[in-house]
Amino acid sequence: MLPESDEWPDEPDESDPEARWGDPETDLVSIPSVEAPEPPDPGPEGADVEVDSEVAKFFWVSVVYANVALGGVSIGLLLVGFRGEVTVGGAAVGVGLLASYRTYDVYQRYQTRVVEGEDGDGGDDRTATGGDGGESVDDPGVAGTD
Repeated sequence: MLPESDEWPDEPDESDPEARWGDPETDLVSIPSVEAPEPPDPGPEGADVEVDSEVAKFFWVSVVYANVALGGVSIGLLLVGFRGEVTVGGAAVGVGLLASYRTYDVYQRYQTRVVEGEDGDGGDDRTATGGDGGESVDDPGVAGTD
């Protein structure tokens, strides 16, 4: 006759693998709770920023070209280097280099039309087109109001 339980009479007791750690509720160090700080209020100066549509157009076109350039060159080099696909990889590198040139061209057109074209003579004391990317420091609304 078989016993009522599912265990075999000669089977050892199962060990509990978590018994070696004890009770984490009482053994571990208690960590105090902290309230999360509230995010700072952005204020009125960041809420109503108006960007000229021509500047926004130049920005987004250059972002798209720069992303295509980065993707084309990097994926093309990976295809040539790891898979040996010179035709497809070379075409991707070519597209990336062309997009890189177009990014530079868009930036140059932005410099000539928007930054230098504001005052008509290519710049004055209020426009700074230094070596750090040619950021303009004058307000387009006050150009020529001397």
